[in-house]
Amino acid sequence: MGFRNLFILQFALTSGISLIGCTTSRQIVVDYPTTQTTRLEPLSGLSAVDGDDYYIQLVSEFEFKGDNILKSGCSDMGAGYETGDLSAALVFKVKNEPLKFNQDVAGFVYKATAGKCNFNLETKKASLTPWLRLDVGKDTMVDYHFFTSNKSDTNISKLIGDVNATTNLLALTGVGTGVALMGKLATEWAAASPTVNAAATLPASAKYSSETHTLPAPVRLSGQEATLQHSRLAVYEVVEGGMSLAGSEPKLLGELNIYPEIVPSLLLRLSPGGFPKAQDLSLDELLTAPIRAANGNVELKALIGDGEHAEKPNLEPDWLQYGDVEVNCRKLKRVMKELGFNKYDRNAMLYYFLERSPDWKNYNISAGRAMADDIRPGKLEQYRSKDFSGCLAQEDYATMALMGLAVNNQQDWQAIMASRQKQESLFSPVQSAGRQLVAVMKNTNPTEMARQIYPLIATAAQGNGSVLLQNHLGDFGLEALLGMETLPGEGVVINAEQFEKVFSWLYLDQLSCTRPVLSQPKAIGKIGILLFTTRDGAPWPKGGALEFEMDGDKITRITFQHPSYRDFERSLKDIPVIGGCRIKQSFVDQLH
Repeated sequence: MGFRNLFILQFALTSGISLIGCTTSRQIVVDYPTTQTTRLEPLSGLSAVDGDDYYIQLVSEFEFKGDNILKSGCSDMGAGYETGDLSAALVFKVKNEPLKFNQDVAGFVYKATAGKCNFNLETKKASLTPWLRLDVGKDTMVDYHFFTSNKSDTNISKLIGDVNATTNLLALTGVGTGVALMGKLATEWAAASPTVNAAATLPASAKYSSETHTLPAPVRLSGQEATLQHSRLAVYEVVEGGMSLAGSEPKLLGELNIYPEIVPSLLLRLSPGGFPKAQDLSLDELLTAPIRAANGNVELKALIGDGEHAEKPNLEPDWLQYGDVEVNCRKLKRVMKELGFNKYDRNAMLYYFLERSPDWKNYNISAGRAMADDIRPGKLEQYRSKDFSGCLAQEDYATMALMGLAVNNQQDWQAIMASRQKQESLFSPVQSAGRQLVAVMKNTNPTEMARQIYPLIATAAQGNGSVLLQNHLGDFGLEALLGMETLPGEGVVINAEQFEKVFSWLYLDQLSCTRPVLSQPKAIGKIGILLFTTRDGAPWPKGGALEFEMDGDKITRITFQHPSYRDFERSLKDIPVIGGCRIKQSFVDQLH
């Protein structure tokens, strides 16, 4: 058959003379590579590929073609074996200049000796590189060397044994199963491992043939796109001579596949869609992940703390000191990148490191919690100011959110503050009216009290200076004070002078802050309630609750409330703070 230029070794199975009818020769031939290009797809939910998204590892794997091709070929060769050692090997030389990484890895080994069918073909799946971040792995190049010899003093199989002894890059990883070499670790591992130069290992007197070629780059990054190159080297067997005058057709033994494996995380589990999941982990789990290093597996914590880093992070800073936590966060981020981790693994580590900081929890407060009124707007602004910007960029927050972690970015905070401002605007009129009402009722001068309350009250029926007074507190002489036999259920409209008469007579002592009432059907921000106590000699001992309702900026209704009518005590327990108002339990206890 006619096929493209091949690496050809002719194994002379005689002592150098191929005699038709009594000698047989075998050839192992390797075709030049064919390459299949595929587009690397972005992770689920992303529109582009970033060099920080993936890890890449180059793998060599021999794929057999046909059924026992070697044995069927051997059966045609007869018994005319008269000469000794014959060998061939394919060796990959892998290099990554930015990492100063160089490594020789065997692709396959063939060996034959005298006698019928005494040969051996060794193939195994091999990792040509450690796991490397995609933006680092793109600089990896692979040369392949094909060595052949039919001389007994040229022991190519021993050469490959030496190569295999220095190649130990096993690296299937995941949470709890160990993490392979990457980044700076790969450089350190290669420096600590004995390297074998395949050609230099052979003695000067060795008689062998060799060819060297370069495979296409395994990955190409261009803008926001990436392509992967899968190379195939076809390996053939050709048997010639013996009783046949014509050479045999080449038989395909198999293909040597060189392809990149891709994963988005080495520390995290993956979702069904393939995206890294960072929930339900802890800092301790991540720090104790086993990492394959030059001297065997070590915990990630040891690599961070014991490695030769310009600035080593303190993994146990003073968690109550924002500045100390932020500085060590920045150091940890830098070290994780030096070690070769991608943005998903880095940010998972940073999240769980920062999770021990109260300031981190405050910054990432939930929207619901931010609306709770025991946290005032001023306090929220303090939380927002400690955003760890000395360590994290907005892209880091976005990455954490993509992995299912609860974080707030700038847009989240804008939404929180806008919602809070809207809430405050609803409560503000009631709180303002409540403060003015309290100031009026505390005035001990009857004339001034009446004059001050006049502009604050109004009813549709009698206009400015009037207010509807209701009593749901109990019988404490209010009707007699107003000169009425009974107070109607819907109440009675009083003027400013009558208002002064009622509240001067009531002997008020303490007045609480004003709580906006949230119950329907009245609109939120229209009703307020405050508690009062009375002095000795007051017509109603101890005190109670006072509710008022507004229309626009005027108070239209004032009601003495009993807990059975509107359970303000239950409200205090369910929502301790609202509208900035917290009423202590000790105040409530005085009412009983």
